[in-house]
Amino acid sequence: MATAPAMDRRANGDMKDAESANVLSDILSELRDETSEAAEPEEDPETHYNLGVAFREMGLLDEAIAELQKVCNSIERGHQFTQIVQTYTWLAQCFIDKGVPDAAIRWFEKALTIPGLDQEACLAIHYELGAACEIAHDKPAALRHFTTVYGGNIDYRDVSERIQALKS
Repeated sequence: MATAPAMDRRANGDMKDAESANVLSDILSELRDETSEAAEPEEDPETHYNLGVAFREMGLLDEAIAELQKVCNSIERGHQFTQIVQTYTWLAQCFIDKGVPDAAIRWFEKALTIPGLDQEACLAIHYELGAACEIAHDKPAALRHFTTVYGGNIDYRDVSERIQALKS
């Protein structure tokens, strides 16, 4: 005589949440497997980048960081990729979101060394770098980066107010 499976006594909503979490976990697992299989013969920075962005948007910061670091490593090994600035800045933002501004600063600084950056991209990176330095409690560095932005575009976002706050 077969016994019936034990009933889960959780509320119906909790069961749906658990089922959703299991489905999401299965999908992410499949994506990782497909990514690692596809990346072994020839690295695919585009796939890792897209996964990194998707993970960040879902709040999965460790997974996002891992995928974006794979893109950075691929770039450093000479693979072609068109979204280098975005990769470095997304990675830096993930570190900001995790509360690790010093790691973010490293990636923002690295983004500033990318050949061929236009003026607008430089200003944006300096602004974000200033904000990261502010979070890291490095007021002189924050002021230096915000002043660089101010020197390039006096009306850039709230840079005037940020400089004033740092000076007071």
